[in-house]
Amino acid sequence: MTDPAGPEQAPTRLRRAKREAIEVAGLRVFGRLGYTRASVDLIAEEAGVSTRTIYNHFENKLQLFSAVLVASATRVADAFVQQVDASFSSADPSTGLLVLAQAIVAHRAHFPEHFALVRRISAETDQFPLETIDAWLEAGPRRVRAAIVTRLQQLGHEGYLTITDPQAAARHFVTLVNSERLTNPDGGSPPSDKEIAANVHAFLHGYGKPSS
Repeated sequence: MTDPAGPEQAPTRLRRAKREAIEVAGLRVFGRLGYTRASVDLIAEEAGVSTRTIYNHFENKLQLFSAVLVASATRVADAFVQQVDASFSSADPSTGLLVLAQAIVAHRAHFPEHFALVRRISAETDQFPLETIDAWLEAGPRRVRAAIVTRLQQLGHEGYLTITDPQAAARHFVTLVNSERLTNPDGGSPPSDKEIAANVHAFLHGYGKPSS
């Protein structure tokens, strides 16, 4: 049967599907084993393709890793920005900050394989050229941070917050939101809704404008 998309589009679609399968497998294997221990053979097995197919798409393991990292970071940042844009309002500072905090917690919870990979990067930073790290930061963390900064500045412009250094304020906010995860000796568990609300209140106590 003739492909309804046309004879030239079918191979293109198949090639794209194989590349996506390779990137998904790469995310899993790199996140599970780290860059050094992961091999192209293992990724090929996970993806259900041959190693030759992988080398048809990527020159080497580092190029594959970089593509996987940037693609995954882009998905995570896209989801964060979309969640914030859909729900954020500057009409009330507590509600606006709660939306930001919930988005920070959610994007970690919804993308465990990505953050497993990020933890591996922290342990193997010396394995990667600076351009790989910079491409990842540009695709993901810097976009997320910029979205947080923008919303904090918006609350500042509305007269709810006093912010002289938006970047520092964003760092403080993210640290507060993740404080239970960072200080809990058991680790791993995300903060509860009650804890998120308490962290938002603490941030407002530090950055909120005093009542006249």
